[in-house]
Amino acid sequence: MGRSRGGLTSKVTALTDAQGRIVRFTLKPGNTHEIKELVPLLEEIQVTGQLLADKAYDSHKIREWLAEAGIKAVIPPQRKQNRKKPEPYCDMEAYKARHLVENAFADIKQFRGVATRYCKLAVTYCELLSLVCWVVNTRPTRRGASPYLR
Repeated sequence: MGRSRGGLTSKVTALTDAQGRIVRFTLKPGNTHEIKELVPLLEEIQVTGQLLADKAYDSHKIREWLAEAGIKAVIPPQRKQNRKKPEPYCDMEAYKARHLVENAFADIKQFRGVATRYCKLAVTYCELLSLVCWVVNTRPTRRGASPYLR
């Protein structure tokens, strides 16, 4: 748990597949930045095609790492860019499929124990998240794949 102005917090960083199913996640204190968690999430998983991420992941190091791995970065540039070389244009048509990540978080937050974080230990909270992700991913009424990724 990380200390912030709002009290003790934690942050879940998740990787989803093209259908919006959570494949992998990490749990860190709430006062850490998301960029630090992206490379460890992607290292042991074979990612092909493109990575859709929000503006928080817009950095030169992340874009270079993705380019070396052969992954197309679909990350919109931050509003304030203090860069000598501006970032290339983001494919906003492909970026529309990022709502599946938000839907995955909305689905797991329907479970009260996840949303309110009753578990005090990180280990038990990760186990609860794993169970909830499995339940959400195996539901027969799950949302389908995005038409933007076909």
